[in-house]
Amino acid sequence: MGAEMSYLIRHSISTKIGQRVRPPPSVGIVRPKTQEQGINMQQMALGNDATPTDWCEPAQPAWPPQASRAQGLEQLEAFISKAGRAYQTHRNTDLGSWRHGHVSLLSPYLRHRLINETEVLSQVLAEHSQSEAFKFIQEVFWRSYWKGWLEQRSLLWPEYQQQLPGILQRATQNRRQSDDYNAAVNAATHIPLFNEWCEELVGSGYLHNHARMWFASIWIFTLKLPWQLGADFFVRHLMDGDPASNTLGWRWVAGLHTAGKSYLATAKNIRTCAQARLQGRNDQELGLNKLATSTFNLPEHLSAKALQKTEIRWPAPESADAAGYRANHGRTALLLTEEDLTWMPSQQPQGIVALSASPRSVIASSSEVVSHFTDSAIDDGLRRFTDHYTAQGLPCAETALDDEALIHWLEEQRMDAMVCAYVPMGPTRLRLRALRGQLACKGISMRMQMRDYDRLVWPHASRGFFQLGKRIPEFLDIMRLSA
Repeated sequence: MGAEMSYLIRHSISTKIGQRVRPPPSVGIVRPKTQEQGINMQQMALGNDATPTDWCEPAQPAWPPQASRAQGLEQLEAFISKAGRAYQTHRNTDLGSWRHGHVSLLSPYLRHRLINETEVLSQVLAEHSQSEAFKFIQEVFWRSYWKGWLEQRSLLWPEYQQQLPGILQRATQNRRQSDDYNAAVNAATHIPLFNEWCEELVGSGYLHNHARMWFASIWIFTLKLPWQLGADFFVRHLMDGDPASNTLGWRWVAGLHTAGKSYLATAKNIRTCAQARLQGRNDQELGLNKLATSTFNLPEHLSAKALQKTEIRWPAPESADAAGYRANHGRTALLLTEEDLTWMPSQQPQGIVALSASPRSVIASSSEVVSHFTDSAIDDGLRRFTDHYTAQGLPCAETALDDEALIHWLEEQRMDAMVCAYVPMGPTRLRLRALRGQLACKGISMRMQMRDYDRLVWPHASRGFFQLGKRIPEFLDIMRLSA
């Protein structure tokens, strides 16, 4: 990172994200195990004064969760005390459907930035030391790693989406694969435990992270189904379904993200980490005796161009004023998208409008659970911003708008420009790319501004997580969260 960028980060985020303010009482990832060497945060041993009741039956929040910032802050507040030794000890334990008190359950809120990574890190480190909470801190940065890695392969997501219809067509034309695919997505395979996870996913919009890894491994190496269709099934049914962490996590399980490193679900590991869910059933009853005993190499269907690193076209930082970027200095509307529902521009906008949710898949619709959560999150964001700016008499759209209605609203309100938080690679980014051209024809410019946290972390996500992970103490120091 250049000196100028480093200076910008250190000075622009010092007040925005360096304060540790506890929120008032009121935030899925398939990923590999972490390499911990080189990270200056050591795991704390479980204290002798700890009792099993501290963690074995943790309180379970109401489900499905309410898609609001207030609820995200409440969940964060409820989790903070467990973010240290309790989390590092029990985070891999799958207690069963609707029982996820060992993990934070913040991912649906972080997915839409109803709460953001900086808030979470700040509140956790206000109560725990880095060494005590290092496992949870790593989980936060894993999410940032996936997003930064995909952002530096900007052609991967579009090509993956272009290939999906053909992959589905070939699968349905193969009778065996078609039957297996339909069985897998309808919880009707010959592996009862896999079916239980599928039912939980479809019914609740959530799966424990470890269950996601087991599910993906069985899908790929036991059922021998295309990873692309599994990733698509997940992103349509997970409330926290994210283009980066979901797609790249499935590729990691398949052995495509890191060459030669795939993930195999084993009966031993499942029994170790899901004992409560299994309820004493034997391997035959669970179908664990039918799991693949080895992985195999999968062909890479993405082109070399799609996998090639691309440069991030860095937009203006979130603290930039009107002189910090090229822009039309006329009337500017703030656009809210599902990717970031809390970012506020440094300059006051002249209107507030929200973009409706983007389709997550090109082959099927998102589940009702996902659609309801996403729509509700956008509505919550629009309501909060409307309440904030109403006293100033700014025009605010009443509901989230589709592309055509958005353009009409901007014209009706005589806007000259539109600004929004930076939208990372995914369906909304592609949608805005097309929308930019339509707006230009109307004489309306569009610009994005990037959060300082993303600007700080993403450049280090170009290779494996270890390269980013070893810099976590440095990131926290820059963010003034290291004391």
